[in-house]
Amino acid sequence: MRFTFQLILICSFLIFTPMPVLADMNISVGGGYLTGDTEYQIGGRTVMADGSVLDVHFPLSELSFPLDSYVVKGQIDIDFAQRWGLMFNAETNITEDSGKMEDSDWGIWEGSEVTALDIYSESDTEIDMLGLEGKLSYRFYQGNYAENSLSSDGENPAISFSYTVGLGYKYQKFDFDLYDVNQWYPSAPNLAHDYVAGRVLSYEAEYHIPYIELGMNMSVVKTFEFDLTVAYAPYVDFKDKDQHLLRNMESVADHHWDGDAFMGSLNMLYNFSRRWSLKAEFEVLKISSEGRSKTYVDGVWDHTIDQEVESLQYRSYLMLGYAF
Repeated sequence: MRFTFQLILICSFLIFTPMPVLADMNISVGGGYLTGDTEYQIGGRTVMADGSVLDVHFPLSELSFPLDSYVVKGQIDIDFAQRWGLMFNAETNITEDSGKMEDSDWGIWEGSEVTALDIYSESDTEIDMLGLEGKLSYRFYQGNYAENSLSSDGENPAISFSYTVGLGYKYQKFDFDLYDVNQWYPSAPNLAHDYVAGRVLSYEAEYHIPYIELGMNMSVVKTFEFDLTVAYAPYVDFKDKDQHLLRNMESVADHHWDGDAFMGSLNMLYNFSRRWSLKAEFEVLKISSEGRSKTYVDGVWDHTIDQEVESLQYRSYLMLGYAF
């Protein structure tokens, strides 16, 4: 189902894209691995339904959701007007089990120190992820190194390099289902573990990340290419929804673009024929955001509390490409 969606998306890009006579186009498909986590913490200023305001220590609670999963990705790269480039890609996961979600609560019992880990639990996690990205780039400088050297066939084997600036937009959506919770009480080791089988929690996290990027490309004898990019997103929009099914409690947040993100990537491309290529990609992404989370119990607003979110993601891919 997901892979079919990606193929439809890629075909749509092809239909509405200039023909190869007007631009150079490369389509690549591959797979890889995503690791890291996305977590949120709550605490701080708390407004209760009765109008009272509490100053709660931070963090009061933390939920950390693992992202470990195998993924597939499709990408289209288009070079046109000699210096301009367009990129579109889509990715999704092909494995669901991403590890253990960790839920920690500090200083929630009467008389506990604020640093005391009173409650800790782990749950099995199933992940459902979708990522979309588009980018427009401009090559503002291009040069060559060792232009005077010649190869045995008389051609110049110079190393060419170029620098680009780009504007991009990355969208991410994560859906988690949590099962079979195992909960214990580190600050009170005499208490027994609690086990609950079945689905206990669902969590949705959504990121909108517009960014600006600087990149460097180096090409060696038109066979090997290396791309290094760094990017910064000064504004990130984050939304989430957390449903604690055992307590009929739901928490929702909208941070209204009060976040930022840093990205870096390294791509290594080998052109083993005139049209076919093999590419290895490595990417790191760090997202931070702050806002307020509203909690409802039995559908009725109960309180609003400060929330901080951080996601650290590492990706690696092996992609097979075809050039038109």
